[in-house]
Amino acid sequence: MEMSVAIDELVEKGVFISEITTWHFLSGGTSSQVAKVCCEGDWEYVVKINDSRVIRAEARFLCIYGGLSILPSPVYEADEYVVYPFLEGETSGIRPEKRQMLQELVVGLINHYRMATRGSGWYSDVHWLRFLQKETMGARSIIGNQLSEEDALLIVRIVQKQPIEPAMLLHGDCGVHNFLFQDQHLSAIIDPIPVDGPPTYDLIFAFFSSPEDLTEETLTYALQFLKTPIPEDFYGSVLIGVYIRIARCLLHHPADLEKYLEAWEYWKLCYYRQKNSTLRDSSVE
Repeated sequence: MEMSVAIDELVEKGVFISEITTWHFLSGGTSSQVAKVCCEGDWEYVVKINDSRVIRAEARFLCIYGGLSILPSPVYEADEYVVYPFLEGETSGIRPEKRQMLQELVVGLINHYRMATRGSGWYSDVHWLRFLQKETMGARSIIGNQLSEEDALLIVRIVQKQPIEPAMLLHGDCGVHNFLFQDQHLSAIIDPIPVDGPPTYDLIFAFFSSPEDLTEETLTYALQFLKTPIPEDFYGSVLIGVYIRIARCLLHHPADLEKYLEAWEYWKLCYYRQKNSTLRDSSVE
């Protein structure tokens, strides 16, 4: 659907609170069209067009978590587009330090996640373990010989042992590219790609979505604000996160590759340290 057609439909349906003064395209995702619509009285909206399945999943996520100030709340949804108020902030704005950003993410969004069950009438269309397998297999094909075959097999083993619970409805693409910043605070999060899984996935995804401060201390700081239990194999989940990020880095931010390869080795040591510690603690003398 053309954006002009969608906007004309919205005008006919009376979705906008006042007359349009102007509209223009915003930078969107790889498959979506996004426009900012300005109306009389300083009313501003975002219109997003995408495949109907993608739009339904996004609108459902935003409606489920409606009322959270960190997320946009849809004012209208059709088969191919969704409309919500324009939120202030810039993806390229000045970020807070990573610890603060992760704290604001956990407190503002992740701690509000709800259990995702089919019986409740709302859930994502993506099964957690299938999602992880698809993501890591795709990452493996991109990473190639940047990491060893032993590393690739390690990720396969870790994915196979990942716990399914708690399965909550997650944002699914919770990185700085979808964060809006204002006054050095995380002001909004946009463009969900919902998936059912553990809340720690979104935290780990956000942690690795920028190459600075990828230390155990920084992630541990954010974990103290998390209300849900931390999975037993948390460090395995962290390794999955950095593995997927290396692949995305190769595709979109190759200049950051060295930092993520260093993070892989660093977190692999943390993983084996925790694993060995767990084995010692569970042994019976």
